[in-house]
Amino acid sequence: MRWVALLVLAALVAGPAWSQSETELYEGGGTALLAAQREVTQRNIDMATKALQAKDYKTARKYAQPVTRADPKRVESWLLLGAAQQGLQDWKGARTTYTTAVRLFPSHPEARAGLGIALARTSDPKATVQLAWLDAKLKECGGCWQAGQLAKFKADVETAIRETPARGA
Repeated sequence: MRWVALLVLAALVAGPAWSQSETELYEGGGTALLAAQREVTQRNIDMATKALQAKDYKTARKYAQPVTRADPKRVESWLLLGAAQQGLQDWKGARTTYTTAVRLFPSHPEARAGLGIALARTSDPKATVQLAWLDAKLKECGGCWQAGQLAKFKADVETAIRETPARGA
């Protein structure tokens, strides 16, 4: 009986032996889970990107959607989803998606251009707001490294506005 009392006393003084290893196991498992989630997210981004390059918009949307749920603050995932929706001519979906991208990163030219095109394709006159933003950014840029890209985005929005009939017309 005396030995049991000594073992209990030793255990109380030393603390539970399992708690440290269990905590380490838990923390290690959490780290491993995060790493696995990042790996799956990156795989989905890669698959969506490849599908967009192949103009397989349905597959691109399939892989981009879970990324927006897994990492909703990642603007690139919203841009991938928006591009897939544009390819599918899901203009209302693209409008919602690009609105989220602009809200997350207001100075992102691709998000502004995507929103401008989606607004134009849904006959929303607010498309001109995105066009004006791109025009101002292009003028501010002058001959910066983004000038060519900004000019293309601006031209894409202008084309969408020109090709889409106004509401009620």
